[in-house]
This record gives sequence, structure tokens and C-alpha cells, in this order.
Amino acid sequence: MQTLTQIKEILSAAGREPNGRLGQNFLIDANLMAKLLELAQLAPADTVLEVGPATGSLTEELLGRYGSVVAVEFDRGLAEILRARLGSHPRLTVLCQDALAGKHQLAPEMLEQLAVSSSAPSAVSCSLVSNLPYNIAVPVVANCLEQSWRAMRGRADHPVVFDRLTFTVQKELAGRFLAGADDESYGPVSVLTALLAHAQAGRVLPPEAFWPRPKVYSQMVRLDFDPALAGQLTELPMLSAVLAAAFSQRRKKIIAAARLSNLGFAGEAFLAALQGSGIDPGLRPGSIRPEQYRALANFLAGDTKLKAKS
Repeated sequence: MQTLTQIKEILSAAGREPNGRLGQNFLIDANLMAKLLELAQLAPADTVLEVGPATGSLTEELLGRYGSVVAVEFDRGLAEILRARLGSHPRLTVLCQDALAGKHQLAPEMLEQLAVSSSAPSAVSCSLVSNLPYNIAVPVVANCLEQSWRAMRGRADHPVVFDRLTFTVQKELAGRFLAGADDESYGPVSVLTALLAHAQAGRVLPPEAFWPRPKVYSQMVRLDFDPALAGQLTELPMLSAVLAAAFSQRRKKIIAAARLSNLGFAGEAFLAALQGSGIDPGLRPGSIRPEQYRALANFLAGDTKLKAKS
């Protein structure tokens, strides 16, 4: 892995410096990078997606351990540095673009490249290993999970399934993936994670593990997508609609969501679904367990006239 001195020299030679607006904080602790790779526990032939590779410190480690690596870098200057340093490697593809095509969609070009890089004959399995930029971490991870559900159901434009997501992120954001009902950090992404994957908390990283030093602690997280668990959810779009309605008024009782006008389903149906799912209408959204949200979404999805738009 690259030392702090080497990273500074690489950037200086290219006339670059870290862009704080893009959340560029480079991991400079070799022991902690090794812990991230240890947490990932991938197979040697795996295809790996890295979002935010920067100067390629982690990229070099991934290429030394696994199969194909698709590195997606939004910063054009850093992408040029990465291509100049590692672009000739036969198992590396560098894409200079956003990993997201929107708030609720992964970039199609990225998914296409993952499909090309994989040797799988049908459904394409890959993994994410990244020091994620803080400003895109939650939507990237959430969309990887949703993409996997859609691919598993045959509803995705690209048959890419993310078997495992291993990443570092701001500790506060890590808490959102790991939180359970009644936790302060519990919210829509907590429910989504619990219903589609198994979460494992990794090491906490102090600010001095990065350069430039962020003002917050970070944490490693591993999410293992579980097809059997995910298969218990009938309609992902319905779950998204339910969670959006519920947590838009998280301080109010869940029954208040029935009065919203932009639910994607009738308020009367929502009240009936609460009863049919055995959910106490007096509970607040933060006290309703993930499996209860799944039952609520499945109940609503059972009436084809009330399905949310996909």
C-alpha cells in the first residue's frame, strides 16, 4: 500500500491535492487497510468493484488478491493518475464517472463493465470493497442492495448481484446500516439492510488513519446479501414507498402516514395493512421492526391495485 509520502508525491507530480468537497480522505494506515481486506474475505477469482480509488493504494492490494477490478473514480484528475499508474494491468478497468446515475440508480455503464469483467455464465456475482467517499456512501450501498434484489428477481436491466459489500464510512453513517428498531440511527436504510443482508460491524478508524484528517471517526462495515432472506420481500418498490411515508413523519405515530397524499397507495389500504400485519398503529416508525415493515409492504403488495410504481 502507498505511504503518506508516496501519496503526496503522486499528487504533487500531477499538480493535484485532496478535494474536501468530494470527500477525499486517503487511508494511510497499512494495518487498517489489511483489516478491511481481512473483513472482506473474498475468493481469489472474485470480481471487485471499488468506488473512489483515488491514487490506487487499495486498488493495488485488490489486484494482488482477486480477479478483475472495476475502479470507478469521479475525479477526472485522480482517474488519470490511476490510469497512468495501473491502467496497463489486464485485470483492471478504470471508469471516470459517478457510480450513481441518480439517487435511486447505479450507473448503467458501471454495471455493464462488471458484467463484462465477470466469468459467470448467467447471473453476475461481484463484491464491493471500498473506502467510500462520505457524500455518496449511503446511496451507493443502498443501491447495490436494491440492484441485487432486482437481479435476483429478474427485474434488473443488468444481472449483477453484489454478494458482499465491505467498506469504510463515517462512523455515524455506519450506525445507520447497523441500527435496529428503537436505536437513534434507525431509519429506511437500516430496514433495507436488515431485510436484504446480514450486517457485520468492523474496526473503528480514528481520524489520524486518513490524510487529510477528517473531523470524525470512521468504521468498517460488511454486508452479505442473502437471497433467501431477500426473497421474503414481495415488492421492493412497495417497501420503499412504505418507508418513505413512515419516516417522513418519524416523530409521529405510524397511523399518521395514512393521511399523506403522496403514498403510492390509498390511506385506507395502509390502515388495513397495519391491522392485517399486526402492527400497533400507536407505534412510532422508529419502533417498528424490519420484519414488521416487510409484512406491511407485502400485505399492501398483495392487492395489485395498490402496488407502488416500480
